[in-house]
Amino acid sequence: MPAAVNRNQPNNGFNILSLHRIASAMLLSCLLGLLAASSVQAQPSADSEGDSQRVLDNITVTGTRLRMDMPDGAYPLTVIGRQQLETSGQQFLGEFLQQLPFMSGSPLNTSTGARGEGGGLSRGIATIELRGLGAQRTLVLVNGRRFVPGGNGASGIVDLNMIPMAIVDRVEIFKSGASVEYGADAVAGVVNIITRSHTDGLELNAQGLTSSRGDGESAQLSLVFGQQYQRGQYMLGLEYIDQTSVGKGDRAFSERRLSFAGPDNRPVFDGSSAPPQGNFRTSLGALTLIDGEDGRDVDDFRPWIGDNSAPNTDRFNFNPFEDLQQPSERLSLFAQGRYSFTTAFNVFAEAFYHQRDSRTRLAPLPLFTNREQDVAVSADNLFNPFAETLTDVRRRLIEGGSRDFVQDNDAWRFVVGVDGLLGGWFWDASVTRGRNKVNQLQTGDLLDSSLRLALGPSFLDAGGNAVCGTQAAPVAACVPLNLFGGVGSITPEMLAFVGTDLHDRGFNEQTVASANISGSLFEVPAGSMQMALGFEYREEEAADVPDAQTVLGNTSGSARAITAGRFDSTEAYLELGVPLLRDVPAAHSLTLDLGARLVDFSNFGNEEVFEVGLYWAPIEQLQIRAAYSEAFRAPNVGELFGGFSQANPIVQDPCADFSSLTATQIDLCVLQGVPADGGFSQNGEETPELSGGNVNLQAEQVDIITAGFTWLPPVLPGFSLSLDYYDIDIDNGVASLGANTILEQCLATGSDDFCARITRAAGGRITSVQAQLQNLAAETAKGLDLDVQYAYAGLGGQFSHRALISYVEERKLVAFPGAEPFAGAGGFDQDNFGAIPQWQGNYRLGWRSGAWTAGYELQWIGAIEETGGEVFPGTVNRVGHTVYHDIFAGYEFSSHTSVMLGVDNVFDDQPPLLVNADAGNTDVSTYRLLGTTFWLRLTQHLF
Repeated sequence: MPAAVNRNQPNNGFNILSLHRIASAMLLSCLLGLLAASSVQAQPSADSEGDSQRVLDNITVTGTRLRMDMPDGAYPLTVIGRQQLETSGQQFLGEFLQQLPFMSGSPLNTSTGARGEGGGLSRGIATIELRGLGAQRTLVLVNGRRFVPGGNGASGIVDLNMIPMAIVDRVEIFKSGASVEYGADAVAGVVNIITRSHTDGLELNAQGLTSSRGDGESAQLSLVFGQQYQRGQYMLGLEYIDQTSVGKGDRAFSERRLSFAGPDNRPVFDGSSAPPQGNFRTSLGALTLIDGEDGRDVDDFRPWIGDNSAPNTDRFNFNPFEDLQQPSERLSLFAQGRYSFTTAFNVFAEAFYHQRDSRTRLAPLPLFTNREQDVAVSADNLFNPFAETLTDVRRRLIEGGSRDFVQDNDAWRFVVGVDGLLGGWFWDASVTRGRNKVNQLQTGDLLDSSLRLALGPSFLDAGGNAVCGTQAAPVAACVPLNLFGGVGSITPEMLAFVGTDLHDRGFNEQTVASANISGSLFEVPAGSMQMALGFEYREEEAADVPDAQTVLGNTSGSARAITAGRFDSTEAYLELGVPLLRDVPAAHSLTLDLGARLVDFSNFGNEEVFEVGLYWAPIEQLQIRAAYSEAFRAPNVGELFGGFSQANPIVQDPCADFSSLTATQIDLCVLQGVPADGGFSQNGEETPELSGGNVNLQAEQVDIITAGFTWLPPVLPGFSLSLDYYDIDIDNGVASLGANTILEQCLATGSDDFCARITRAAGGRITSVQAQLQNLAAETAKGLDLDVQYAYAGLGGQFSHRALISYVEERKLVAFPGAEPFAGAGGFDQDNFGAIPQWQGNYRLGWRSGAWTAGYELQWIGAIEETGGEVFPGTVNRVGHTVYHDIFAGYEFSSHTSVMLGVDNVFDDQPPLLVNADAGNTDVSTYRLLGTTFWLRLTQHLF
């Protein structure tokens, strides 16, 4: 068997990058640096120096626009500092954040198993899902401003792996709704990435990673240069990451696709019914080629053994041809600067450029002629030994090598703005603009139009050459295809005729202009009445343009139409901080937070949301908080304007058997066009299902209740404990229903919401089921978050402990009004939730003493249950608790050279078996895939 050929492995080095793009980005960085550096020529007075520094250090809190002096712990906020990022050994920000305990739901990452989002399958990116509510319901900000969506065109989601770790100072995670402060999409919460702003000198970093099995290597190089001045500051930098691939065949848990058999859920091999030797459904039964035969005679074939559990099964193991970890190369360039003319007027700018080349490798194409459009093997085909027309031929085209999805992704973003402090009021205005563009090359596909010719009649001409057509009507430039001769029977010439490469392209573009003002309105007995007021204009435009052959439905993959569209919003918000009590018995402080936001969308009308929060400190060391807020999520471009794509799921048509229906249900079938005599019978079970966007979608409506406290006991300095409860209810949720559900509910309810989506031909056959997105779903999420921290001196240094624990009380989905709810807490459900462990936790122990640092980290993923799908009916697949242990140690030399070494997953814990997840037999977003890994980082500071 010839090895699969990788024709599009990303190249090493920078030859894959466009030089003019790099030059442009570097020029922008240099100009910004020169602007900041030249500012030192104008020396400020002593007074203005102090004021300028005050403006430069003005810090806001994620989750509120007010700038009032609120104590630590007033908000449900988790902050991850740079030190924890560095000691994690992670090279990608997105995959670091996915390991936090309040993240769940099987988000996208750089493994092959990736769920579709927006206008297409977003391969090679990393997303996050607070509360497991979907990436589209977690708002991602950088320095308090929106970040351009990544992934394929019209995805509507942010790729966290775009943002280089070298630039990050801290990550602030606001675990409550924040639509009043930030607008749409802040449903589950907000992740605000704060970049470094106080760098001095040059910092060089080099990090390498490898697994204990000698694979999975990756290398990271970064350079950051910054300067601080009395009136200004700037930072320039770059980061480069090269990650190699790891195959599913390289790990015991994923080397063979597994399923369950029998009531005891016995793991068995679950191979493909399309092997290289072929699977031919003939009048003699299902047959396959005998090893060593050439397939020219019926006697060269034997009965097909399709039993997965049989030791001599003919099913094909495709896992060794696919990757657990995708290869990729990434280059990021970034620059930011700030200059203070006076206290009242400052200018700032940010520039960012990211280039990614990655590849997703799938097994060689399985050809199913019954899934192609009007494709069958003619009885007169030169290579057909059965002398009958075959409509169901299955053959793995291993001669063509793996199917590769090679992505070339470019993204840029810039921010320009002004701010200042005038008369006690802080004001700012900015414009943010970003664009993400992706081109994807897909190899290993076939054209139906060519297949019809290559598998049609053919003959040998006088010269012994295979020719398509008949001797009376030969087809020029056509090469007959031999599916019957086993491995090697398909020649390069055959593949060149029927095969094709597909070129997809897309983009996401975002423009945001905003202006804000905040300060003190007047004094009241308990303090200062605070106000924040702001306006924002946002425009989103995106497109996903599949290859022309995909649009025509002329490929072996699903047909997909073009997605293109835009929308804009004009928004205004008001937030008030009302001090009610201060320094009275039982109230060190009591503050009321009120807010409202009005939004006018160009395509689906107006939205108004309101919030109220109460923050009470009975004593200085105890902060108690409670809040109610409304939030909303606006459908993205892909959901609104997504082009239709067709799938052909296996569906039993309920109208094909009147004996099991009531009179009312029979009438509903007849109204759809089914013959009233009951003579209609279903011909095949594959039903055309059309999914796509819906321009009539409305915003999702959300109610959020949070309550919690933070305690800093005076008898235990350095200790803090925060506990928060959340209750999120989503109505009018955007979701799609499958063809089977639509058919069943049409007869169960008689509603046009279902029946109008079914189209039948004369005689009753289903020609399509419209399964586009609708505002039907209702979702809930409830739970608790605990954050305990303790720092103290010991062993000649400083110890720090931190434990983050999350508990999911409820995670529920009602797909449409009246439907039975799906429960997700503590379970794995690939279709609705992904993985939602009921318990998750992280623990970190750190120790620092002089030049030494060391620590230990633990990640705990609670037990989950898998039901449905491949799990045997009436049983569950229980997966126990998973615990990962990581250690690290570092030393800083007097030359300002630092070295840090880490070992992750010390005990080489392997991921559990989840048969309904990725073909790698586990949830590749929740569990670690490489086993034990070692990493080494070298850092050099030059001042």
